[in-house]
Amino acid sequence: MTTDSKEISSLTTAQLVERFAADARRMGNPLRPFAPGNLKPRTPEFEAVGGDLQAVASELRARNAAAEVRPLYDSNEDPVRSFASTQFHAFAPELARAAFSGVRFGVPTPEVLALTQRARETSPERPNLAGLTDDELVERFVDGAIRLYATRFLDCFGDPADLEIRNNILPHVWDPARELKARGALAKLAPLMDHPNERVRLDAATACLDIAPQKADAILQAAAARSREEFDMMDAKRIIQQRSRGQGVVWGVV
Repeated sequence: MTTDSKEISSLTTAQLVERFAADARRMGNPLRPFAPGNLKPRTPEFEAVGGDLQAVASELRARNAAAEVRPLYDSNEDPVRSFASTQFHAFAPELARAAFSGVRFGVPTPEVLALTQRARETSPERPNLAGLTDDELVERFVDGAIRLYATRFLDCFGDPADLEIRNNILPHVWDPARELKARGALAKLAPLMDHPNERVRLDAATACLDIAPQKADAILQAAAARSREEFDMMDAKRIIQQRSRGQGVVWGVV
């Protein structure tokens, strides 16, 4: 493929958007460059298609085609939304970050945006939980754990404000667990070790280390070895290490 700048400039914006998407599909997911189906890096075809993609993106930026490229961030094809997030970041920075994070963690872009908002809207206040039923406490635990899961889409390592959001969420996970422990009802969290959300499973496993140690340990070991999220991996490794030393893991819970 040889990129012709005059040809590119003669195309309509809609044609350029489609050509960009087609190039992205041919390139494959840049976060998994050696995945089957991706063009092999440093091959002539890779360089040619990549050059065309860059030229098309440059023309779209020159036309300030923000509205026209907007659907690319929401594409259900990871190569398309990944390349869109990097090539058109300046058009919609928050949306581009959500698209890129969604590719990384396998989550649709709209869901990333909703989860990010949910995390940011967490109240720093710690409510009195004494009047809640056991089932309501379990619901609060799940809600807190999902908010904690959502912080993977923030910049908790680079932005102190995002780290503060994460720290504010932690009591919303562990205060309900402490209340259940005080009532002798911590076992109500055990079924959550099969929850579809990985952070809910991890936090439930942590809470249930003394209730279902074999299953809980297997979840922690898996997160320590294979989690794609840095905090999940660090938390799992810390918990395993503290347990091996006979230390407590979460005050008032386990």
